[in-house]
Amino acid sequence: MPRGLRLIGLLALLLVAGQGNAADEAYAAGIHEWQHEHETDVRTGGWLLLVGRYEVAPGASSLGSDPGSTMVLPEGAPPRLGVLTRAGSVFRFEPAPGVAVTIDGAPAAGVAELSTAHGKGRVAAGTFSFAVRPIGDDYYVMALNSENPAARNFKGTEWFPVDAAYRVRAEFVAYAEPQSVPVPMTHIESKTTMSSTGDVVFRLNGAQLRLKSFVDEGQLFIMFRDRSNGRETYGGGRFLYAPLPQDGATTLDFNKAFNPFCTVNDLVVCAVVPPENRLGVSVAAGQKYHGDPH
Repeated sequence: MPRGLRLIGLLALLLVAGQGNAADEAYAAGIHEWQHEHETDVRTGGWLLLVGRYEVAPGASSLGSDPGSTMVLPEGAPPRLGVLTRAGSVFRFEPAPGVAVTIDGAPAAGVAELSTAHGKGRVAAGTFSFAVRPIGDDYYVMALNSENPAARNFKGTEWFPVDAAYRVRAEFVAYAEPQSVPVPMTHIESKTTMSSTGDVVFRLNGAQLRLKSFVDEGQLFIMFRDRSNGRETYGGGRFLYAPLPQDGATTLDFNKAFNPFCTVNDLVVCAVVPPENRLGVSVAAGQKYHGDPH
């Protein structure tokens, strides 16, 4: 081969290699950005601020740090915050006399009905606040302290090095009919109902694997356990979101696998990984876990 042609061929190979390296670097940068956003959500999303979880019984329940309260809030909360009344799925709150309370940021006086919808119905007094939320078949008061030391003491998240081999194409095997699946929750007896429309089938580490998927907020939500659990990763498994399938396929990127939020706060309630979603391989990608993160 003439020397000129050899030089042209070498330059072409170098150009392809350079393009490949640039693509790999861009992919890794995108994953690191996503991981940073995830840690920001852990720090600021309220998970570390949760200081109380109380199941709401029908009838009237008093709230406050006074030991005689029905729901005893942590030290620092008003001794008597007020009275919460439940009638079925309707909740009303009356502040205690002399306590400055807001509901969704507006001053509250007298009895007010509380919404249980996400982002609404928050009662606040000083650094403490609470909202009533449905979890499984029950309703719970979820109390926050904006100055909870856990938020300041959080040590951050730790991840495996980004590895493009853990970004895999998956076939989506749809069910004949969507399924409503009762899923157990951590720390409580009731279950939550989740919608599942099919399984994802893929190859990873030389093995053909299958996971049940669920639909959550316009994405596929996948819970899984693998052989790294209890050593390098959380023993209860990890979660992963993926795009809804297009033309019978989706992409699973295990570099974005994350720990349930109950790993940063025992008061947080998380779904339990279905028994069929246990992988026979080790997934050395995504978020790590080495015990108490505080």
